Amino acid sequence: MEDIPEFEDAISETNDYPRNVLLGNAFSREYDDAAFNYKHLLEDSKLPQKLKFLFEIFKTEDYERVIKNLETLEQIFNNKGNIVNELRCIEELIKRDLVRTITNKHPNSQYEIEPERKVATLNFLSLFTNIFTVNYDLLLYWLVIFNIKDNNKFWGDMNDGFSWNSPKDCIWKLKVIPNVFYLHGGLHLFHNERDTFKIIYDNENKICLLDQIKAYINNDISPLVITEGNSKDKKFWIEQNNYLQYCYEKLSETSGVLFIHGHSLNEKDQHIFDAINDNPNIQEIYISIHPESGETIDKKSKLAKDAFNCDKINLHFYKADSANIW
Repeated sequence: MEDIPEFEDAISETNDYPRNVLLGNAFSREYDDAAFNYKHLLEDSKLPQKLKFLFEIFKTEDYERVIKNLETLEQIFNNKGNIVNELRCIEELIKRDLVRTITNKHPNSQYEIEPERKVATLNFLSLFTNIFTVNYDLLLYWLVIFNIKDNNKFWGDMNDGFSWNSPKDCIWKLKVIPNVFYLHGGLHLFHNERDTFKIIYDNENKICLLDQIKAYINNDISPLVITEGNSKDKKFWIEQNNYLQYCYEKLSETSGVLFIHGHSLNEKDQHIFDAINDNPNIQEIYISIHPESGETIDKKSKLAKDAFNCDKINLHFYKADSANIW
């Protein structure tokens, strides 16, 4: 078996620098692969069979890859208005189904997650100054709540920058400097033409976060999540929202070393890699490798070299499961 460095070694090497982390989908899959793996999401999808057939045609279980292929077809048929409109309707149905399916497969509350699993992951997150994520799910949000409410910030400050607005939500006003950033939005985030809100537990009516989200979705109100199939469109929609744009800019400005945990380095997130490449303060990147999913240093190194400017950034790797999260 390939000799991959341990996470502990990577931490020891970076003790003299501020550390930051970017979390990808495998961070959530390490908690529950059945809930957050695209394959299992598709199995529980409520899409009509004729739309599920698209996944077979495109030979993928990845929602975003199907959306990307449909967007490519849009460009091919750009002079056929009726076809383009139909493709866009299909894309919207697939995006909505992705959000709805993730919500339905989600743990009902943070209290379903064993305390020792939350503690293990908070020990991991406490090693980093800033926490960035491209995940939509509530796992990170619940960890922040657990840290503040149940343990008196034992693992240090974890703040997303939202301030109290009403008994049901918080508003993005940046009264405090955050260190938790949802680069592609999240199930708990909603927005109107002016503001972005974070919904919280409805203590008055005793309605949990997930039930509120499901109610919004059932009323055709979608959370603020970026589900586009290609990097260009993701970047476009990020730029339409002040909160998401702020998060993106923080990634391009943060200092120190960057750990990338659980990200496939797929080109669909090239806009994220561009923000890192444009950041003169990031010169060392440590990237997790999941050997059990077929990843090797050679494979991940090739993807990393395609994603990052290796003239200024040094690449390092570590074994993902040695981080002992969840």
